[in-house]
Amino acid sequence: MREFQFRILIILVGAILTAASWIGLEHPRMPIFVTAQTYARSTEPYYLETSASSQQTAKVHAAAVHAQPNGIAAYWFGGSKEGASDVAIYQAFFRDNSWTKSSVIANRETLQEDLNRYIRKVGNPVSVQFDDGTIWVFFVSVSLGGWAGSSINLIESTDQGKTFSRARRLVTSPFLNLSTLVRNPPVKYVDGTIGLPVYHEFIAKFAELIRINRDGRIIGKSRLTSGSDTLQPTIVTTSARQAIALLRYAGKPPKQLMMVDTEDGGRTWHHPRQLTLPNPDAAVAAIAINDMMLAVLNNSSTLRNDLSLAISIDDNWRAFHQLEFAEPETLSEFSYPAMTRDAEGIVHILYTWNRKLIKHIAFNETWMDQQLR
Repeated sequence: MREFQFRILIILVGAILTAASWIGLEHPRMPIFVTAQTYARSTEPYYLETSASSQQTAKVHAAAVHAQPNGIAAYWFGGSKEGASDVAIYQAFFRDNSWTKSSVIANRETLQEDLNRYIRKVGNPVSVQFDDGTIWVFFVSVSLGGWAGSSINLIESTDQGKTFSRARRLVTSPFLNLSTLVRNPPVKYVDGTIGLPVYHEFIAKFAELIRINRDGRIIGKSRLTSGSDTLQPTIVTTSARQAIALLRYAGKPPKQLMMVDTEDGGRTWHHPRQLTLPNPDAAVAAIAINDMMLAVLNNSSTLRNDLSLAISIDDNWRAFHQLEFAEPETLSEFSYPAMTRDAEGIVHILYTWNRKLIKHIAFNETWMDQQLR
């Protein structure tokens, strides 16, 4: 009886949060995605491995990346350990085949000063660069408790990342504005707004898409999933109105990657389904390449010791190349991938390497084609 009452309470709380979060939103009509660009293909294969982080901190995690006209920009959090008071948000740039030294763009102290509130820890940066060069970096912060008590903050740069504005806190829910987290990059709409994929961990685990205008104001929200098993959506647009979202799966076995799709620009999403690819309750990254989708994932149902490339052709997914592998007894971790394509069409992947480095791998379509043969 108590279990039944608890489930009813969870359902009621979820319903209240969902209804309240919609109040006052505009829900813009006719959302149209900016679709992936087509690049000229080089005949020579290109492949590079390096490190984005400068080993300024003992631990690093949760990289984000976006393309720039002359390279890429990367972000992550680093400190003595995850959740420690010395953790900060770092930034570095990859230009002319080398990385700049990483620098701090936000930390507990600066955020406390900006928001005039106590901040216990920060993490999970996510970035986007607009056509006019403006950079937005979202990241989470916690004042009390664990990551389930997170709120989202936004800082802005109008000088290519040299300086950033004071942080502002997004109000994603009127219920204490808690338990909204980011992990993967926004999708862009043709009207200049963005769709920021977010997820919730308090009581239940589910994913949403928040529509934000260029003033940084939330103007719409749609639910991708419900229940308590899916989080950290990564969204890939496949046409002006269609997109798919791959999701980390935190439910019971079989431990497999989840997918959900939309046909109306993200206003509504179909029921999620399991893919044949495994997922050990770990983050995934994905982008579109021509008529294919490319993903980076942990190709295991239990561990993060295998990081692999996977591809979808005609909705059929398969892993085809192993980026990292270590025997289980080593307790190695290769996780939290992020991915983008630069102005020349080079694919860039960043990920956590044993919590010590933000590793960087870059390649072109010709190299990828060789691995697919």
